[in-house]
Amino acid sequence: MAEDDQDRAREREAEREAEIESEMERVDQDPDQVEEGSENLGTQSADSGTPRDEAEEEGDGEETPGEGSADDESETDEGADR
Repeated sequence: MAEDDQDRAREREAEREAEIESEMERVDQDPDQVEEGSENLGTQSADSGTPRDEAEEEGDGEETPGEGSADDESETDEGADR
C-alpha cells in the first residue's frame, strides 16, 4: 500500500515536471530556469509584477466616459428604428 502511494507521488511529480517543461518550451523559455519547488509556475496566482489592485487604481481596464459597450450602441440603434 505504501509503495502504491509512493509510486503515485512519483508519477504526479514526473507529470508536473513534464507539464512545466512543455509549457516553458511553448513560451520559448529555458526549462532549467524554473526554481525547484516553485508552486506558482503555470497557475493564475503567479506573480505578475504589479498587484491587480494597483493596476485598477491607475485606470487600467476602466471604460472611458462617453464610450459605451456594444450593447449600449445596439439599444440606441433599436430606438432610432422605432
